[in-house]
Amino acid sequence: MGAPAVAEYVLSSSEVERIRSLTRSLEGGSIDDGRFLARTAVRADELPRGLRTFLEDFRVTESSPACRVRGLPVEAERMGPTPVVSSRQRVKAASETRAELVAVLLSSCLGDVFGWRLQHDGSLIHDLAPRLEHEDTGLGTGSRQAINWHTEDAFHPCRADHVGLLCVRNPAEVPTTVGFLDSSLLSDRDRQLLAQPVFTFRPDPSYFVSGAEPLPGPDRGSILFGDPADPYLRFDQDYIDLPAGVEGIGDAIESLRRAIEVNLIDLPLHSGDLLFLDNRRAVHGRASFEATYAGTDRWLKRVNITLDLKRSRHLRGSAIDRVIRV
Repeated sequence: MGAPAVAEYVLSSSEVERIRSLTRSLEGGSIDDGRFLARTAVRADELPRGLRTFLEDFRVTESSPACRVRGLPVEAERMGPTPVVSSRQRVKAASETRAELVAVLLSSCLGDVFGWRLQHDGSLIHDLAPRLEHEDTGLGTGSRQAINWHTEDAFHPCRADHVGLLCVRNPAEVPTTVGFLDSSLLSDRDRQLLAQPVFTFRPDPSYFVSGAEPLPGPDRGSILFGDPADPYLRFDQDYIDLPAGVEGIGDAIESLRRAIEVNLIDLPLHSGDLLFLDNRRAVHGRASFEATYAGTDRWLKRVNITLDLKRSRHLRGSAIDRVIRV
């Protein structure tokens, strides 16, 4: 299949102005309010037609495991220093709120935005910026330790269908790792083994930072699923337990690794880039880097997107609530 194609859409100056005007018209609402999010999703129809066509093609055709929109109106210089605390512990500048609205508007073209009670204080938009207390961890708020490639929240049955990463700033050009599975490199035996629902997926440490209860538990399922000829993927190499006593399972996992690693690329994001990942087809990670904590470090905003909000209804406080509780 060759290298993973990250489809790109570069905005024209007139499209940027249209998006800027749209976000300003939405100011005043709270992104963490489900009713406001529903209204914002309706307004996404006012985004430039070419951009909406591009995102719909990405969502429906699955022609690429990831896509990037470039040139979005992100006023990084007006947003203040890269944060070192949770978004709920600080006051945001109007320019930062507008950047989050940009992320939500485009994400709404793919599905519904949601969040997790145990991640980033339950915020729907996550600040991926280095924190000193997480420096040597593999968290999105870490720095010195690389984040190995994975599908997002592989342990949870209500995990995101798409993940959005909006770049506020990245002066050191720290790369985001993006890749996909070339299933043609797997034998029939590998496919059969990896499609068995015998793997245990554990939550990553980001769910245990807050110390709140109840904590999430593991989930059991298959690594490959969907169309056997072109399967979807669920895999986190750091938080998976393999079944004991299954002949050939270790070899199948190594074949899987090779079939993904041959297609990995390093993609440095720049201010105004919004990278969307198909969480059933793409893996992603992040290189290690040295944080300065001087207010200029790498800063991304992460959005989780679901194609079916009703799938998690039993785990949310109400139909309009967007936060999964466990």
